[in-house]
Amino acid sequence: MKGGEFPTAARGRLADHAYNVLLHKIVTGEFREGDPLPSEKELCALFEISRPVVREALQRLREQGVITSRRGAGSFVQKALPEEVSSTQVVRKRQEMLENLEFRHAIEPQAAALAAERRLDSDLAAIQEAIDRYARAALEGSPAAHLDFRFHLAVATASHNRRFVDAICSVEQDISHGVNLSRFLSHFAHLERSRSVLADHTRILVAIRQKRPEEARRAMRAHLENARLRMIDAQPALADSA
Repeated sequence: MKGGEFPTAARGRLADHAYNVLLHKIVTGEFREGDPLPSEKELCALFEISRPVVREALQRLREQGVITSRRGAGSFVQKALPEEVSSTQVVRKRQEMLENLEFRHAIEPQAAALAAERRLDSDLAAIQEAIDRYARAALEGSPAAHLDFRFHLAVATASHNRRFVDAICSVEQDISHGVNLSRFLSHFAHLERSRSVLADHTRILVAIRQKRPEEARRAMRAHLENARLRMIDAQPALADSA
């Protein structure tokens, strides 16, 4: 099915969650102008929510002129996405991503350092698999957002501290959205950006494999800083609020 993954809501209003995910997918190009959205029944299953909740989210999109609905045919992305909707959503979402990266700066370098001290062979295999799958998806031009999360989850798991795993899982949706939004906003070409991310991931893995905690910490910190720089690249003014 077109449109990649549809994360389910762990908290907050379910209609708001469904609305935000769908609008994000439209703004960042996963659903393009004229594309059909999944049916109401499919959206209920994808988000694990009821039909009235799905209809509330779709109604908001219709009211903003983002989608149009045709009786018996379903909902479609409008041929002309209103500029004020897309620009407002991008700015707001980008700010959320910068806040998310700030939070991750506080936890992920330490998780990487602990992973370098405690990793098992199975942990190394899981991290390598995540890197390999991301590389294959990037070369094919496929969405790889969930694979970026898989890498960070594998590193957190290798720390053998459940709290780090819980922290990463709590921002899973933001990590995946950050990949898509950064790709949408960045001046980097897709392949160039993917190569940059892969190089960062590989440096982290090498430090963990060699059991060098401080190198792993620095490599993860540098990776997150690179992500921040890509995020603010299209609008440097946001750097002051990162």
